[in-house]
Amino acid sequence: MSRALSCSVFTSDLFATGNDRENRAAVRAVPADQRDVVGLAVYGPRNAVDKVVKGARMHP
Repeated sequence: MSRALSCSVFTSDLFATGNDRENRAAVRAVPADQRDVVGLAVYGPRNAVDKVVKGARMHP
């Protein structure tokens, strides 16, 4: 967050919806501490994103 990169979460509920509006509603419907987070998206300049995710284990 301190690098001003855009971030998004992917929860297991998103895979049951068919469009962006339902995806956003599915995330909002569950309190943050109860979300089943299955992924994270980070968007920004490649070099900044690379520094943030360096050492992270990617999905096999």
